Amino acid sequence: MIELDLMLHKQIRSFGAETYKKFLCSELIRNWDKLVDKTIAAQIRPVTIEHGVLFVDVQNSALKDQLKFFAEEILDDIKENFGQTELTVKEIRIAKGFQIADKPKKTLSKPVQVQEVDLKQITLTDEEINHCEEQSKRVSDENLRRTVLDTLLTQARLKKFRLANGWHKCAKCDTLCTPKEMFCEVCRIKEHEIMIAELFKILYDEPWLKTWDAQRILLKRMPHMRKECLPDTVESARTSLIQRIASHIRFGDEKSPEVLKLVMLEKRLPPDMLTPAIIRRALSDLQFNLADIPKALRKSFGK
Repeated sequence: MIELDLMLHKQIRSFGAETYKKFLCSELIRNWDKLVDKTIAAQIRPVTIEHGVLFVDVQNSALKDQLKFFAEEILDDIKENFGQTELTVKEIRIAKGFQIADKPKKTLSKPVQVQEVDLKQITLTDEEINHCEEQSKRVSDENLRRTVLDTLLTQARLKKFRLANGWHKCAKCDTLCTPKEMFCEVCRIKEHEIMIAELFKILYDEPWLKTWDAQRILLKRMPHMRKECLPDTVESARTSLIQRIASHIRFGDEKSPEVLKLVMLEKRLPPDMLTPAIIRRALSDLQFNLADIPKALRKSFGK
């Protein structure tokens, strides 16, 4: 259990919600070793918090797939220690783009080395420093003022470093994101979810569409998702839609609209090409393959 200086929090809270959120993020990172179990702290390091998502750097690649097993424990520790503040963390994800990679060697046998950025090496202008100092002067206690100033300077250096390395504002919010990305990590996740929902609609309305046809229609509606909408993404959406429909239909009724839609999705055939034999065979295969549908998918899916 970490000890929070409530007076300090009260002072910084008076600076406004944005400054206070940045301070809380810094506090979490600074107290990480005290906050979580030593085993977790040695392998998982916090990077930043954006829109309720804690982004972490997993030191051991073998643990990346196991992060979900530690997430609940980490979230409980954060809630226990920061529950009395406005720090809200609902999800934990692996961070991308928060480190700088060295230039790759000519030989392909050696992997690209990754080095962490020392923010203390980032030089601020007198104007930038004065701005931080002016903000910190609102704190009357000298010790608290120093802590606030350190936090503000760190945030200023981080922002300056990112802007100097091509970071830009997210297309959906004011959060800075990496040069190669249009969205910050959180907005990218949200856009991906919107894309999947759109694929569901496309395939539900025209279940006979081939993969590339569904992909083409999606990209007309969401051209900015070209990097995200890959053939595997379309097929994954098709499989999920098949599971959703199959979870609430009666397989004995071979002429119901939902059954026919399911067969068209599975076989990628338009209605005029369906025959009784094709329908029976498709339903037989589906009943076998989807015998163990998770309970979470046992809900109706409508237009």
